[in-house]
Amino acid sequence: MSRVDVVVPCYNYARYLRRSVESALSQSGVDVRVLIIDDTSSDETPEVGRQLADVDPRVEFRRHEVNRGHIATYNEGLLEWASAEYSLLLSADDALVPGALRRATELMDRNQDVVMTYGLAIMAQDLDLAHVDPVTHVNEESQVLTSAQFLRRCCSHGNPVPTPTAVTRTAIQHAIGGYRPYLPHSGDMEMWMRFAANGSIGVVRAVQALYRKHDTNMSHQYHSAQLGDRREVIQACEEFFSKWGGRFPDADEWLRAGRVRICDSALGTATWAFDVGDREQALACFRFAEEIYPSVRWSNPWLRLRVKLAVGNAVWRKVSPVLGFVRTFGMTRDDSSTGTGSSSKLIGWWPA
Repeated sequence: MSRVDVVVPCYNYARYLRRSVESALSQSGVDVRVLIIDDTSSDETPEVGRQLADVDPRVEFRRHEVNRGHIATYNEGLLEWASAEYSLLLSADDALVPGALRRATELMDRNQDVVMTYGLAIMAQDLDLAHVDPVTHVNEESQVLTSAQFLRRCCSHGNPVPTPTAVTRTAIQHAIGGYRPYLPHSGDMEMWMRFAANGSIGVVRAVQALYRKHDTNMSHQYHSAQLGDRREVIQACEEFFSKWGGRFPDADEWLRAGRVRICDSALGTATWAFDVGDREQALACFRFAEEIYPSVRWSNPWLRLRVKLAVGNAVWRKVSPVLGFVRTFGMTRDDSSTGTGSSSKLIGWWPA
């Protein structure tokens, strides 16, 4: 029976913690240990965590005396504590579905070259998750991706891996290191790419986890943060290929595809910001798109947005119907996601 160490970081998620931990402990066909790391929560996390550890010897609870942040907390569990053949990082507000760890470890047991396996996840808000039945998405089908297949997808479409589904070989995790402290928002994808540089990637078609979506909106603060996240993604990809690119003849083409994708997304945000009257944010995203992919200056979407910024929102509203312009650029969407009803959706990439 395969052994899996599950690290559950928690910061003020006491209301979700019990369900998360129990979803790991109830996994069949595997031998599970759980480490709960409380990063100095101010809610009832210590009480819930200690109670879970008291009633089940497979659970260990730790509490930081001072807040260390999510990256240090993740790495503490994955690099300092995990020792089983396989390991998984499961945030306290997410949960595994029945059979998830068995499906992942069986694939890796059969394929010793596979260093990480992921699956699909249902992402939804609290009320929607209460009505989700992941059993309807159970599937035993699986496949193994080459390093090149996985890396190309990361560049062209972004992160294909829902984090609570990513089961890794602990020895490889220790060898490649943990999350990068300077990549707090793109660290997941960068680390998956490091795994792919060291072996094949497994994929199971089943829903493996429930991923809690917290409220976000099309606010100035949200998109300002997105701009920084996009810079991080470019940085992560460039750093990865500076070290590992020599192994992959098409690395330059993949990196270019990543720049085009993020440029497209930045122009989409710039268009949205202009339409809602946020000229400052529109300009910031417009200039960022130019910076990361200068050839965009020859594209129609860039030229159209430049005209809009030059004439201003009020004038544009008057002249655009006459000129016949329509908005053709929007937020880039990962086509690996499919709707599942209400505001929930299926995330993760299953290669066709």
